[in-house]
Amino acid sequence: MATSLPSAARLVSLAAITQRQHGLFTMRQANHAGLSRGMVDHKLRTGELVAVDERVYRSVLTPPSWHQRLLAACLAGPAVASHRAAAVVWRAPTPDTGVLEVTALRHRRRKSSDVVWHESYLLDEDQVTEIDGIPVTVPTRTIVDLGAVFTPDELIRVLDDFTRRRLTTPARVASELERLGPRRPGRQCVEETLTRRFGPGQATVPESDLETVFESLLRRAGLPQPERQVAVPLPNGRVARIDFAYRDHKLGIEVAGAEFHATPERWANDVGRLGVLAALGWMVLVFSDDQVRRTPDIVIDAVRHALARCSGI
Repeated sequence: MATSLPSAARLVSLAAITQRQHGLFTMRQANHAGLSRGMVDHKLRTGELVAVDERVYRSVLTPPSWHQRLLAACLAGPAVASHRAAAVVWRAPTPDTGVLEVTALRHRRRKSSDVVWHESYLLDEDQVTEIDGIPVTVPTRTIVDLGAVFTPDELIRVLDDFTRRRLTTPARVASELERLGPRRPGRQCVEETLTRRFGPGQATVPESDLETVFESLLRRAGLPQPERQVAVPLPNGRVARIDFAYRDHKLGIEVAGAEFHATPERWANDVGRLGVLAALGWMVLVFSDDQVRRTPDIVIDAVRHALARCSGI
């Protein structure tokens, strides 16, 4: 029921709502602010308002965006951002597909040409939070959901990222997977990812997304998995850390992100460290972020040949 607030007060009240909701408001919120169904319909006919989803609107002056469209689906559901969309909201390192994906309670799923809808009996309040005004599944639930739409190589990047950021733990992911049951879509992918990362000899996660990508690259190529963050004793009593190392072959591998040569001091330190390692009989390969991500075949060939050479094959 619309209230009898003056017209200016109605608009101010509604504007306060849209500022929190990426420029959106629902029919219920409009009614609460004092706008009737007839008023909203009139503004739609005159082009002042645009319908974004079922009973969800924005001003024609408010530019559309991906986040706005995602929230519109959540408001119309009601639903929460999940799966690939949740990964984007959490700023996880994922393929930039632009997929709009939400989950609603069982039997509340709707159909939409531009939104992927899921439904769940087990969407409890503690499985949902809010980021930038958008209701979204918590990180632990997001990882489990992504098992249904990601490959293990894609999922492990999200798991590593969330673990580094202390958004979840492997134990929580395993517990959530168990809670959702043995028939959960994507269960096998999640189990494989947990085993790969936290099985024997995998006590920690890589220190960066680039290291995660590189490790998966070696796995896909069928190359043996090296040790991570290996400490090599130096003659002066200090140690030099190597990103990846085949210790028995004295073969080290460094994957260098944008910060690798960020300062002259860092450059000098890295060059000196590599020189000392070479003097101790280590062969150290260095690959840039661009090489690992864009020319993986060249990287794999270099590692394979280096392993053969260090093995005396």
